[in-house]
Amino acid sequence: MIEEILEFLILGLVLGGIYALFAVGLTLIFGVLDIVNVAHGEFFAIGGYALYVAMVVLGLPPAVGLVLATAVVFALGTVVYPLLIAPLQKRLGRRAPGPLFLVLTLGLSALLQNSLLAAAGGEYLKVPPAVKGGLDLSFTYVSNQRILIVVVASASLAALFLFLRFHRQGMAIRAVAQNPAAAQSVGIPLSRIFTLTIGLACALAGLAGGLIAPLFSVYPAVGFTLTIKAFAITILGGMGNLLGALVASLIIATVEALSVLVIPSEWQNAIAFGTMILVLLVRPNGLFGKKQP
Repeated sequence: MIEEILEFLILGLVLGGIYALFAVGLTLIFGVLDIVNVAHGEFFAIGGYALYVAMVVLGLPPAVGLVLATAVVFALGTVVYPLLIAPLQKRLGRRAPGPLFLVLTLGLSALLQNSLLAAAGGEYLKVPPAVKGGLDLSFTYVSNQRILIVVVASASLAALFLFLRFHRQGMAIRAVAQNPAAAQSVGIPLSRIFTLTIGLACALAGLAGGLIAPLFSVYPAVGFTLTIKAFAITILGGMGNLLGALVASLIIATVEALSVLVIPSEWQNAIAFGTMILVLLVRPNGLFGKKQP
């Protein structure tokens, strides 16, 4: 029994890395722009497709393909604000933007998903693992691809938090998240920060899509379930709180992995929302959310 628990804990750690890359980016966009990006899952899917093209079609090395996939999704993310969000903001005036931006990103989600369907078809594409082989732990076998996911996800998230803490642009992002008007008054260009924020968040999603692609097939709607689950993670951690999203991702992934020991796997996707409901009954603002005055 202990060996089974350890085996599923390792699986939870791998899932937690993917969930964290995805949910932290979603939380970053909400914290800085106050927008729920429904299209985040499509950037995850684009990362998987970009890695497929790089490795299978172009024959590039896995490391180059993963970097290229992340860069492609980052570039796509940087055009979302100037082309879609900024024009809508100018037309809104003083009207409440929340519902309209939700509809906007929902439309973007449909556009990107159907574009992937038209360009690549609905086939399930398989990406070869970036690293072959694995680690034999006597009680279980862990593929090197799963180890790679944990290592790259941990390093990427650490780099993001260090960037936000110490880099000039990272500190500007935190300033805008805390008080956009005050940040603008001291010379921080909001449009550039908004563009950078969405680009970074989408790059994290694309990186997650590229990392997980060798373990699962790539198809246009691959990010849909993860998007829904990321909403639960974001709420659980506290809306806009990056550390909360990270911790909530690990909690949800671990509970999901261990739940297979006691309930049928068909119920696994309901675990995220069940855990969210239980925590919110005790802490309505999430694990790290601030109490509203």
